[in-house]
Amino acid sequence: MRKVVIQRVVMAVLLLVSRGAVAENFVLQSYLSFTHSLSRAISQQYTESAGLTLDSVMVDYQGQPVSYQYQMWRLKPNSVCLPLKDIDVLQYSQCSMAAQQLFKETCRQFINNPNRKDWLYPKYKRLYCNAAASFQPVVAQVRLSLPVEENTVKKQQCSLLVLKAMSSRDPLDIQLRDEACQ
Repeated sequence: MRKVVIQRVVMAVLLLVSRGAVAENFVLQSYLSFTHSLSRAISQQYTESAGLTLDSVMVDYQGQPVSYQYQMWRLKPNSVCLPLKDIDVLQYSQCSMAAQQLFKETCRQFINNPNRKDWLYPKYKRLYCNAAASFQPVVAQVRLSLPVEENTVKKQQCSLLVLKAMSSRDPLDIQLRDEACQ
């Protein structure tokens, strides 16, 4: 596509020049436009191959929205599920665990289905396989706390009263400590 655009610009300039109806200023402007288009096409190709831009991805993986960013074909680990990070720890945990599975599954697909004709194939393979190997999800679970034994409560109360009696030296605090720690 870029080649076609560049070829059309060159052909248009040559056509106008060959007719003799072109002013010097127009030729200069056309040449500048051509070189600008050419340099943009070359730099865009380099930028894409080097992965210089920060790319954001939003994927629905098994019903779970997963977002992440990568640059220079490397995952930005702190970007994974970032919108959920400060909102809901449980949803963030589910998202990050889904992201880990997404990276692993995508890596497996790249390994099992090589496409050596596509110049981006090795770059994406490296991105997802490195992410699969290095990304650590946040695992959060909510559960009911276990009932506290009576003996544990007494030990905690004794410890608190020991500290209070040591700092105050009040006879009442010392008496309460002695009663609680028997």
